[in-house]
Amino acid sequence: MHPLQPTDVSKAPLEERRQMSRSLIVLLATGVLCGHGSLVAAAGLSFSDARTMLQARSDAMHAASAELRFREYEAEAASAMGYPEVGLNAKEVGGHKTMDLGTFPVLGKIKKEVELGGPRSSITMNWPIYTGGRITAAQEAKAADTDVARAEQRETAERLDSELVRRYFGLRLAEDVERLRLAQFDQANRDFERALQFEKQGQLSALERLSAQVARDEAEREYIKAGHERSAAEAALARLLRDAGPVQAASPLFVLTRSLPPLAEWLAAARETNPSMATLQARQSAAKQGVVAAQASYKPEVFAYGEYNLIKRNLSLTEPNWIAGVGVSIKLFAREDRASKVNAARAQVERVEALRAETRNRVEMAVEAAWLRADQARRQFELFGSSLELARENLRLRGRAFEEGQTTVLEVSEARNALLRAATGRAQIAYEFDIALISLLEACGQTGRYTEFLNTADVSLLP
Repeated sequence: MHPLQPTDVSKAPLEERRQMSRSLIVLLATGVLCGHGSLVAAAGLSFSDARTMLQARSDAMHAASAELRFREYEAEAASAMGYPEVGLNAKEVGGHKTMDLGTFPVLGKIKKEVELGGPRSSITMNWPIYTGGRITAAQEAKAADTDVARAEQRETAERLDSELVRRYFGLRLAEDVERLRLAQFDQANRDFERALQFEKQGQLSALERLSAQVARDEAEREYIKAGHERSAAEAALARLLRDAGPVQAASPLFVLTRSLPPLAEWLAAARETNPSMATLQARQSAAKQGVVAAQASYKPEVFAYGEYNLIKRNLSLTEPNWIAGVGVSIKLFAREDRASKVNAARAQVERVEALRAETRNRVEMAVEAAWLRADQARRQFELFGSSLELARENLRLRGRAFEEGQTTVLEVSEARNALLRAATGRAQIAYEFDIALISLLEACGQTGRYTEFLNTADVSLLP
């Protein structure tokens, strides 16, 4: 048969099918079999490196950074609103003026014809001296908008950190489960091979051999399922990191067995550093400046002005070479109801204050819930130690008894499943702790500290 010709596995002998299946699973377990027949050796990626990669490649971070730069430039442009405005005017005009110089006794009525055509050029200046607070309010509002953009950038970074933890350690959990499933399958396959030998020697019934085969096939199905879940988690993490190839997680699941800082400390930190709270605080400042700007419409404006004509030969007799002065502008009647504008600005302030209070309550609820989940997972993880030790000892004794013919394949399979449940449950609780911890840090605006907790963890679930 040609090496590339498809093989009908169903027609192969039982022993050959078992060897083919085992070879395929070994290839999958070592990670050298991939799509299109190519061989890939994916290097493990630490959580710190993954975070650095995400911050550099995320489109959301690029958008938030661009928004911040936009607001900073806007605030910088508004900082010069109180400076004088100087302009240069140049124009070519055509005109004619008849000037009546009066009637004289001898000369009679005298008129003078003046041609006003020709080039004109002048320098003008306008300097706002007092605007009722309108300029200051606009500058403060732009500064508040910059603070909003800065807080939103932090919020984007916090959200990305949280999503990265979920996907990164979700992959880490999937890899651990796949490894446990592979170990279970290897043990079940060895039990099946021993059952075949015992059956040939007459020490085991066909029913017991079939039970071993069913347990082996079930373990194989679960291992294949775990492999697909791991592949899906790899693809999700690679998509998040904008990486073309599969990504393996190098940093293990971890748990802090020591108690977390008290809840009161986390609540105080959330009030100070939560980016959503900072966003609304900045929006509240901008809304207050809106009230100041609306009230400024009632106040007069004082300004200085001046003009200097550069081309004097074409000026009329009444046009000065230069002129300067101070003016006052008072709006007596506006097209819009100024009182309603002030009330609308005050309503906006009340709205932002209410949103800020609601957000504070929501943030505190999130902190409390995450802190309780983390503490619960930490306590549950400690209690898994005895279950895991019992399951290991039970499987060891059941395996030895099976080799001596004193127990059944079903009892060995149940002991192996109990150990698997304990091991996967322990890994799942570690994952829940890691997720609760990042949720707690996100609610407090401190996801950057996650690596610190990872590096100082006293329990790591290494393979």
